[in-house]
This record gives sequence, structure tokens and C-alpha cells, in this order.
Amino acid sequence: MAFVGAPGATAESAPPSPLRYTKLFDALWSTVDDHFYDPWFRGVNWQAVGARYRRKLDGVTNDRRFEALATRMLDELGTSHLYVEPPSSSNAAGVGIGVRFRTIGSQILVSALDPLSNARVTGLRPGDRLLSPQSALYGEPGTTAMLKVQSCAGEFRTLDVKREGAFWPPQHPGFEWHEVALSPHRKVGYIKIDRFDDGAAELADRAMAELKDTSALIIDVRDNSGGNLSATRLASYFISGPPRVELALFSRAYLKMLGHPVTAADVAAAPKVTGAYTDKAIFAAVAAHHGGAVFMTEDMGDKRYAKPVVVLIGEDTGSAAEGFAWVMRDFTKATLVGRKTAGALLSAETFDLPDDWKVTVPVQGVWGPDGTDFRDRAASPNVTVNWTRDDLCSGRDPDIAEALRLLSSSVASHNSQ
Repeated sequence: MAFVGAPGATAESAPPSPLRYTKLFDALWSTVDDHFYDPWFRGVNWQAVGARYRRKLDGVTNDRRFEALATRMLDELGTSHLYVEPPSSSNAAGVGIGVRFRTIGSQILVSALDPLSNARVTGLRPGDRLLSPQSALYGEPGTTAMLKVQSCAGEFRTLDVKREGAFWPPQHPGFEWHEVALSPHRKVGYIKIDRFDDGAAELADRAMAELKDTSALIIDVRDNSGGNLSATRLASYFISGPPRVELALFSRAYLKMLGHPVTAADVAAAPKVTGAYTDKAIFAAVAAHHGGAVFMTEDMGDKRYAKPVVVLIGEDTGSAAEGFAWVMRDFTKATLVGRKTAGALLSAETFDLPDDWKVTVPVQGVWGPDGTDFRDRAASPNVTVNWTRDDLCSGRDPDIAEALRLLSSSVASHNSQ
């Protein structure tokens, strides 16, 4: 699935200045050189990469070309959480049409629409197949995209859809929950989390307090793009016993001090932190311990949720949400249902560049208690569910259906114990 309300590329209007782009390039390269978390740059000769791309600046005459060149250079490091952003005043960044798409086989299909979007007004619906190139989606807000689509009924149409920003930036922190009574003695709780951000820990407490009497729980992080380690608080409700190691964040300084690949012993010896659930608290904890800290779950005591749990994951489950998925799979009895996650698990920080440009750089790597490097590793489900176009067209959710099937048998087993 792709977020087609996120930045794309269009024509741009900033005046060309070779010197401007040279200074911008040097600032970009130096910022990555100073802050990239891996002191060995993942085996890439960053000095040589910078020199090679600097020689290509002669062909850069506008923001769009600079962004393209910079992106190619950053891609040489082969990592997530590393990207450059043009200034908001530049037209190098465009918007889509307020629609989410899912790729099934070779088909690009509508999976969700913002309820206020012009795309919905023009008649675009879940399951519709996009026949135009995806590049046609992006442009300046308010301009029109002429799109060829095929409806679920097989009808071919050409739609004029206004370009609008939607789905990005994501809702913060993006928590919602409710319960459904499936029978007089069986209630299932449902928590949908689209972002783990500042405030998510408090919302996790509220959700779990309200859902504590349910027979089972579904936690949906399929559309969760990440956030921070506030997910630790929610995970604590499903882990028994005293505080235990969840995830370690190590910066370049800490990794240089170790001088070797991280081991389980290194994680066990690292400084331990509990209760850091905001960006500020997390970065402060890492800084206070020379660039490395291990973030622990908390002992929830009688608040612990011991009944069956299913976690829904998918290709748009990213970053901190993947960390949550790894913890739930490896350290609780929860069952993960869906598809592999995005494979984008690092901790990043955004830095200012000249002329209001910005660059986001991964400043900390993420390790598990056994020394596993989670660097951009996708979490796999325990039960894989594949969608079809018919599912989208009919409004079915096969992930939810599978979760309910699994929970039905799990609840029966749990109640018999």
C-alpha cells in the first residue's frame, strides 16, 4: 500500500544558483557524515560517494534536480530514515489525491479514500484499478489529475480528480479503540493505532483500562508509520514479570566505543531506562548514557492483560510500529496476522540545511536483547493473509476475519483452562 497524499515531485520554481546548490550539497553531505549512526557507514565509502556526486552538480539548475541528485546519493547507503526535504516554498514537493493504494499482483488498486477528498466525490471507490502511471497522481494542490481507472464492475472511466493533501502527515498519536459484544459472554476489544507518538503511552493506559474485561483483543498497526518508543508502554501490558529488556538504541559514539558488532552481552551491560515515552525523554536518555540506552518494559502487575491477543501487521507497518511487532511476536503470546512489515526500523532525527531544506538521518540503530540487529528487517507474521481485489471491492477485511477466527478458538481454549 502507498500513501498518495505524501510528497511527490512536480515542477519547481526556485531561481537557479550553482553556488547555492554547492553550499547546500556540502551541508547535506557533512550533516550525514557527522550524524549517521553507523561509524562504518554500512561498508560504504562515504567520502568517495560525496566526491562522485559533487562532480555532478554542474547539471543541477533547480530544486527538483537537486532533490533527485541528493536522493540518489543518500540511497547509496541503502537505509531507511534517510531523505532530503525541499523547503515548503519550493514546488519540488507536490501532493497526491487523498487516496491510499494497495498493490495486488501487478494491479494498483484503491484501498481507502479520505472522506473529504475530491477523489471520493468524483466516484473513485475501493477496489478501483489505476490504469494511469502513478506519476500522474502528483502535482500542486488544487490542480487536476486526469486518471484512467477500471471499476470493480469492469467499467473503464476517465476521472478528473483534484490533487489534495491527505493521510500525511499522519494523525498524532493516532489511537482509537472500542469493543464489540459477539455473544452475551464474549466481547472482543479492538485498538487501531496509526502512530506511536508523544501522548501514546497515556492513550494506551486509557484503552487498556476500558478494554480490560474483554475476552480477547485485536491490535491493528497495519497503517502505523512509526513514531517513538511510547509503544513500550502498550507492550508492557502483555509481558509478565518484572521489567525486561525490550529494545536498545545505540548511536555512533556508543558503537565506536564498543568497537565490534553488538552482542547480547553488550545489550545486557548497557544502561537501562524505563518510562521514556516522548521524543525528548528518549533522546535525553540516550545522550545521558554516552549515546546508548536499553529501553525496558514495565511490570503492570494486576493490570496485565493475559487473554488472547492478535496483532495485525502489513507492508505499511513501519519503524517504531515494527519494533512493537517484534516485541509482541518474540516476548508475548500474541499472534501476528497479515503480511511482512515495511522493514524500516531505525531511530532518526531531522536537521536543518541552508535555504530551509531539511535532511532526516538515522542517528541510532535498534537491537534486541539477544543482540539481534533490527536494522531495516521486516517482521513476519505468524499467520500470512493475502488480499484479493474482490476483498477490496466487497469491503471485506480478510485480516480481521482471520483474527476473529483465531481468537474464537483461542478464547475457547483459554476459558477451558
